[in-house]
Amino acid sequence: MGLFKNRFKQQEIKNQTYSLSDKNLLSLLGIDSNTINSNILGEVIFYTCLDFYCKSVSKLSEYKYSYDALKGQERIIDTSLDSILNLEPNPYMSAKTFKSCVELQRNFYGNAYVWNKFINGKLDSRWILDSESVTVWQDNEGLFDNANSLWYIWYDKNNGGKKYIFSSDEISHYKTDMTWDGIMGIAVKDVLSMQLDTLRQGESYINKLYKSGMFGDKILLQYTGDLDSSAKDELVKGVERYGNLNSSKFLPLPVSIKADLLSMKLSDAEFSAISNTNALRIAGAFGLSPNIINDYSKSSYANSVSQQMDFYVNSLSPVLQMYKQEDTRKLIPKPIRDKGIFLEYSTKELFKLDPSAHMDYLVKGSNNGLIKINEAREELGYNYVDGADILVMNGNLAPLDIIKSGANYNKNSTVGGDNVNEK
Repeated sequence: MGLFKNRFKQQEIKNQTYSLSDKNLLSLLGIDSNTINSNILGEVIFYTCLDFYCKSVSKLSEYKYSYDALKGQERIIDTSLDSILNLEPNPYMSAKTFKSCVELQRNFYGNAYVWNKFINGKLDSRWILDSESVTVWQDNEGLFDNANSLWYIWYDKNNGGKKYIFSSDEISHYKTDMTWDGIMGIAVKDVLSMQLDTLRQGESYINKLYKSGMFGDKILLQYTGDLDSSAKDELVKGVERYGNLNSSKFLPLPVSIKADLLSMKLSDAEFSAISNTNALRIAGAFGLSPNIINDYSKSSYANSVSQQMDFYVNSLSPVLQMYKQEDTRKLIPKPIRDKGIFLEYSTKELFKLDPSAHMDYLVKGSNNGLIKINEAREELGYNYVDGADILVMNGNLAPLDIIKSGANYNKNSTVGGDNVNEK
């Protein structure tokens, strides 16, 4: 069994195997997967939604924390892990690019896969696997390991279709919230295929209008007698040649032929209303507000701020929770997790304030004992100062139990400020 598992890990399989989404197989079937994907990404609303999620996640940093019943949550400084998570997950990309790529694949395909390479029990690097080239097997009978264990099969298309198999402990599997079995996520593009197709067709029609000089109507040619197929084709080609954008504004026709116009106005077809409705549906499926897709028709400054908060609470927060749980499960060993150690994204970057509001926020926090003075200075980019790594607060404040007992009003008491003399 041990020999089989070693071969099962990362050895080339002699018999060539393709997944259903493999680009080589699609090519044999006459399907160009690159064209399919580029056409979908070419739809501006869909691209905007994907881009917004990628930027929102990629700008956040992920840190290691501990939780204690007495001290609460505290950040743990782990320079090696911080470097992999927030600077260089592998030698070929930065952490921002890495996170953006993972989020794009998660939203576009419904699933994103990352191989976590450990050396001597310590995380060494992280590598993104192409979602189109990964299939997931579930060992229902427990033939290879424990019953119902998962195995991830990746076909390296850049290396002759070489096949690699990973256990579930080696792969971080990020998925969308929509899933039938809890294992594979459902891509938004698959759910909204009709809306995406409608928008792509609309943009294609507008593009043709511009190329034809905004001449989108059809010309009805009436003539006496009968023409064979070749003569009809020649007649149509002649009309199209003179009706082209760069040709003359005049259309020469024989005496026996009459041209009538069959027109359908965009306003009559409610083209704009249909496009806007489909755009809002796509944004809604992503959990995004109208102002994020540049629809400010019913927007104001106040509701733009509330929409940003709504995006974090109802849309981004569940995504970050998914990342937190998956990374903690796969990157932190269970004995250490049991001690209250976990990974979590810092959301501080999402709520950047203007300089005046930021300063007011830090002053109130430092003056009321919530943050240390040096912590406030660090937020502003100032250097560390000796003696400022303390909590300070107003001396007129007193504990609630002392106020209830009235001790702060007793003679010679120094609690709550100056002594208060009895009358």
